[in-house]
Amino acid sequence: MTAVSPLPPARGVPATGPALADRVRGALLGAAVGDALGGPVEGYSPEQIVARHGGRVTGIVGPWAGERWRTARPLAPYHKGDGHVTDDTLMTHALIRVYAKVRDHLDAHAIAAHLVPELTENPRWIPELEAEALPLQRVFLAEKWLVTRLHYAHADPREAGVGNVVNCGAAMYMAPVGLVNAGDPDGAYAEAAEIAGAHQSSYGREAAAVFAAAVAAACRPGAGPGDVVEACLRLAKDGTRAAIEAVCAVAARHDEAEAAQGELRAAVAPFDTVGEEYRAPSLGARRPSRLHAIEELPIALGMLLVCSGRGQGHDPRRRELQEGLRLDRHDGRRPRRGARRR
Repeated sequence: MTAVSPLPPARGVPATGPALADRVRGALLGAAVGDALGGPVEGYSPEQIVARHGGRVTGIVGPWAGERWRTARPLAPYHKGDGHVTDDTLMTHALIRVYAKVRDHLDAHAIAAHLVPELTENPRWIPELEAEALPLQRVFLAEKWLVTRLHYAHADPREAGVGNVVNCGAAMYMAPVGLVNAGDPDGAYAEAAEIAGAHQSSYGREAAAVFAAAVAAACRPGAGPGDVVEACLRLAKDGTRAAIEAVCAVAARHDEAEAAQGELRAAVAPFDTVGEEYRAPSLGARRPSRLHAIEELPIALGMLLVCSGRGQGHDPRRRELQEGLRLDRHDGRRPRRGARRR
């Protein structure tokens, strides 16, 4: 295999750290492990999770309803828990297979031509169904939209995401886009925004683009959490940018995840349309808006900063970013305050 020229190191940081191949493996394995850990408690409040499991989830746990998972509502018939990945990982792997087949950058038309058949024509082992089945039979309604709009309605792939539930679905499988554009967050942002247009719109599409940019930024040699957040703030638009700024400004004051959780949630709440009760959202939830954001993205970036501040704070850019966020919150250039008022 021809050697690949090394990517330039992140600004002000020595060119050391894991090899690119290790970062790719880490990103994909980490996503799958996180998916398996979080699947059984998805949709429940922190208080409910603590009550059910006697504390935070730190390892593999069983289904929320125990042995009644086959008939329990609202999750039946999915076997969430016991280390099973969800449709987020299924979609991630489907996109990887598309890249492996096309062996080039993708656009919205490639999603229609290649990702949709991955969902409708090729049976895969579905852990939550404990059976081999078409991925389409497991993915959430917002992901089924891809098939409805592209395969049956023959919509223009570049705008097929318009009208879908605005949710985190596209963002959850965008890591491969960041990896394909390793070291180039601008390229990752543009490519993810293009292909996510076949699936999502508004801040759901924006979350996918910014997440891909975060992954690409993290692939640069020597990159730390501060570099990743800085790239996201530079590229993000509208409510997504405002939410990242608000959450990360809070995160920069913390170095313990448990202590930071309440403040991080309070920081993102004005931008989150779902609200405090996941299963009882308001009438304005999951609708297009330039003022709102997908909760998971800013919270993930915030937690990245929180964890980077432990001990001696291994990210040398953290203090610089903290000061920059503090200044941003007091100048007149950002839309965050106006967004909150609305």
